[in-house]
Amino acid sequence: MFEQFHALRPVHPLAALFCSLSSMAVGMIASHNPLIFGYLFFLAALFILYGLYTAVTWMALGMGIFGIVTGGITALLNGNTDLFWISPARCLVIGICVVPLLSVPPALLTRCLNQMHAPRAVTLGMLVTVRFVPVVWGEISQIRAAMRTRGVDTRLNSLAWYRPSNLYRAFLIPLVMRAVNISDTLALSVKTRAFDTLSRGATVYRPVRFTPRDALFTALTVLAMAAILLVPHVFPEVTLP
Repeated sequence: MFEQFHALRPVHPLAALFCSLSSMAVGMIASHNPLIFGYLFFLAALFILYGLYTAVTWMALGMGIFGIVTGGITALLNGNTDLFWISPARCLVIGICVVPLLSVPPALLTRCLNQMHAPRAVTLGMLVTVRFVPVVWGEISQIRAAMRTRGVDTRLNSLAWYRPSNLYRAFLIPLVMRAVNISDTLALSVKTRAFDTLSRGATVYRPVRFTPRDALFTALTVLAMAAILLVPHVFPEVTLP
């Protein structure tokens, strides 16, 4: 589901996690500052330079449209259009700041945690959790494609989709059966690979290293966060009353 957002040279997983969460928190705090769009533009440009242009484009477009719609509805209901831009700003903060974390493949994050000697039960559970949504989404797409080949209209606005014979027998039952089969296959795979919850003798095939490239990415993100927090105190005239 998010494989198209993965970068060819992803940032170090811990740097991506730190930059995503901290920049999002700072963006939410500074969402009333008119300079928030400059902050987001700087982050988007930085992410694009690091090869994350696909994720930046789609997340900014989707969250931007959602923010404009919600901001317009809120402005119409409250009768105040002065702060209309705050809702798109907050949605863009979420959409853009989450990009570094989306660009990291789950396997890379698992390797990083294994290097830090994190409990193997935690790393396996996290990997399964991260992969859960894409796998289920792929299964749903395959089931709906099979239903269409049998002449069933799978559009959500179609009444035929909500018939018990279609929604229950043709969709839910195959989805549950596929989920059970996948869980059995996963359990068998873990067992045949002699997996246990102990980390004795565990090795990482391709160690994840923190490079100067990752340090520069983190430093520039921290610089942007410091700027958006300090500018209102140094130049109070640029903030809203």
